[in-house]
Order: sequence, then structure tokens, then C-alpha cells
Amino acid sequence: MTTTALAAGELNRPYVGETERLLVDIMYRSNTIPYLICALTIDEIDGLVPKRTNNAQQSKVDGISVLLSHIEGVKNIPNLIVLGATNRRNMMDEAFLRRMQAKCFVGRPSPQIRKKMLEPLICLDANIFTSQCMDFLVKITTNFSGAAVGALKSSIIVAMDTLYQQ
Repeated sequence: MTTTALAAGELNRPYVGETERLLVDIMYRSNTIPYLICALTIDEIDGLVPKRTNNAQQSKVDGISVLLSHIEGVKNIPNLIVLGATNRRNMMDEAFLRRMQAKCFVGRPSPQIRKKMLEPLICLDANIFTSQCMDFLVKITTNFSGAAVGALKSSIIVAMDTLYQQ
């Protein structure tokens, strides 16, 4: 299996036709090796396939058309798997969403998962990060995403490192 991971911002190009050309090049690579499964992962895909409206930029519409023609369209590439990640599914093109064979929702982490994510802090200083402290951190991160819990943990590690260096 070969994988290509991109952010939608890397695919959105400023000049007319560049986005489409880049998409076609990526699709062509998977077409040249039909015996190998190719996965194209696009983060923040809503930026690449926004809802089409009457006043939508033509370049955006063209990019959507290229993707649609290669995903179960006229130029279908059977060994190509497209994975998209977004927080704004409601802002995406309906035709594109229909062609996505599976849709998965990843919710916020449970208290148990948040606790597991924060457990490495205990290694920094078990006197500070007691079970009471950990329970408090788990409680205040109730509506945090996994990324936000990770960012909090990183910030605490940096702060602790700074504190210990003094």
C-alpha cells in the first residue's frame, strides 16, 4: 500500500488550473500501479470540496469535478482510496459526500481516554500529579478534543521543564 497525506491547503493553488493539475497527477500515480492499493488522505477536506453555489469560484468547482470524476466517476480508479478529515461536514459538496462509501464520526475522548492521554504527566513529578490532580485535569478537559488534550499536556510539559530549569 502506498499513502499520500496532504492538507487541503497544499492542494488549493492560487493559479487557474494548478489545483486540478495537481489532483490529476496524484490520481495518475495510483493509476500507473493498479496492483497496489493507494490511499490519499486529505486533512481539512472541506476546504477542497466546499458546497457549490451560484457564486462559487470556478476553480473550486473544477477541483471538485476532477475529484468526482476519479472517485466512482468516469475515470474511476479502483485501487484508489480517498480518506478525508473535517470538522465541517455540513460545509462540503453533497455530490462528493454521496460518493464517499463510509463516513465515520470521531467524537470527543471519554474520561478514561483523557486520563490515559494525561498519564505521562505522572512521570514528570508524581508528587504534583497525584490521583486527585489527575482527576481534576480529567474533569476540566470534559469538552476538549483529543488534539486539545494533547496540546494541554504539551503545554504542561513545557511549563514543568521551564520550572525545573530554574
